[in-house]
Amino acid sequence: MQLALTAQMRELDRQTIEEIGIPGMVLMENAGRGTVERMERIFGPVRGKTVCIFAGPGNNGGDGLVIARTVHGMGAFPFVFFLLDPEQLKGDAGCNFAILKQLRLPYQVLDFSEKMLTLIDTILTLNRMHPIHSLVDAIFGTGLEREISGHFLDVINCINILGRRHQMPVVGVDIPSGLSSDTGAILGVSVKADLTVTYGLPKPGHVHHGGTMVGHLERIDIGIPTKVVDRMRLQGELLDEKTGAKLIQRDRDTHKGSNGHLLILAGSEGKTGAALLCGHGALRSGAGLVSFAVPADLNPIFETALLETMSVALPASQRSLSVDDYPLIKTLAQGKDGLVIGPGIGTDPPTAELVLRLYSENPSPQVIDADALNILATHRDIIRQPAGPRIFTPHPGEMARLLDCAIADVQADRLKSAQWLADAADLPPLITVLKGAGTVVAANDGRWAINTTGNPGMGTGGMGDILAGIIGGFLVQGYAPWQAACLGVYLHGRAADHLAAEQSCGFLATEVAQVLPRILGTFLNQQHMEQLC
Repeated sequence: MQLALTAQMRELDRQTIEEIGIPGMVLMENAGRGTVERMERIFGPVRGKTVCIFAGPGNNGGDGLVIARTVHGMGAFPFVFFLLDPEQLKGDAGCNFAILKQLRLPYQVLDFSEKMLTLIDTILTLNRMHPIHSLVDAIFGTGLEREISGHFLDVINCINILGRRHQMPVVGVDIPSGLSSDTGAILGVSVKADLTVTYGLPKPGHVHHGGTMVGHLERIDIGIPTKVVDRMRLQGELLDEKTGAKLIQRDRDTHKGSNGHLLILAGSEGKTGAALLCGHGALRSGAGLVSFAVPADLNPIFETALLETMSVALPASQRSLSVDDYPLIKTLAQGKDGLVIGPGIGTDPPTAELVLRLYSENPSPQVIDADALNILATHRDIIRQPAGPRIFTPHPGEMARLLDCAIADVQADRLKSAQWLADAADLPPLITVLKGAGTVVAANDGRWAINTTGNPGMGTGGMGDILAGIIGGFLVQGYAPWQAACLGVYLHGRAADHLAAEQSCGFLATEVAQVLPRILGTFLNQQHMEQLC
């Protein structure tokens, strides 16, 4: 599914209204009615219940007024709380306020903080008269950029108290108020919604940081023509079910040689586990062959730990990888379909020199992970000198080192951070996978995506090593770097979600890898059935 930035969504609305000729009132009507349909689907019928709508300035408040009118027609008891003088509403929102007055629907103006003292009591009184169906947040839409303050802050805090303490369902209109639609940052305070109904296309803020304030996300078509969306040439997308459907069916006569050969340069004394996890992820993703190039004195571990892989002892490398083995590694890389470099290698100078030479001289596609990223962070001049396609897989700390900034700066705008190489379109494919809740994938050709899978149970050692291996496994199976990164991220999280359905935490990185073939099989079998039909 495509994603739209705030400015892009605003332009889609403008073209629909001004160039196509669909009135804004029609879009607003579709938005409000579609929201009510989703509210009933998730929380049950509105008939006979109270729906409290909090309406702010602009079109978001107008959407809320359509919701009020719609539920009234369905036998509910709407009550609108305005956060400004409604007589000041203009355009489509003003027209809907005029309709609200004609229908004599009840409302109250909350324009001073003092009125917040009685807001909760008012709503609890309404609840005793007719049970509250939901609290509808139509205060601010996607265009909010400033921090919430004054009585707006007080109202949002009241909504959150009612939702949390009194279990009243909270509905976000387009996006929870106080949440930046582009960055997912909380602008002082944000409504914590149980359901968010977004219009046209989802926005990055819905899925950044795992969508913690969004709750269940629903998208509705408000009437923006496909033609308008297509000519916008949006470059953002959600990694969702359709991502998994892009897996390629294998021919019946496929064999290990046709499924790709991955070379992994990973591990050092005390960190052989990182390398082995990476190999495990690669094998479970379907790679035909996996080979390790490892320090000679550590080779006995690799010979016995993962029997389905091969290993080569590097004679000049003792306890950690050394550039002195570069000629042998260069030979090993010939005929391989891709490399993974970094898990558990350390940052000793001989290791760093090896990483830099492989990065800038070896043309094979490479996944750059963990310590290899830390090495590049201290040699930033090399980053824009890749000899071939590169997929970077940093966590926020590693991303901060690459950007020479604080982790908080990375997290404040994860999309912008992941797009650090967006001005390098003339280079080979450079893909950044910024890990975390709502993992961001960004390419130097302008494409970007945000993942929808994954869960808190993945916050344990080894998950990143498994992911690097999975991405490397897809890379050698013939997927383009962008496809390999997106598939790896989505399916890695999907496998973890499968485990989280049974146990919220405590599952291991190896268990995620073990579940992966089952997830792959689900998508491939579904494809097969669709082809038969």
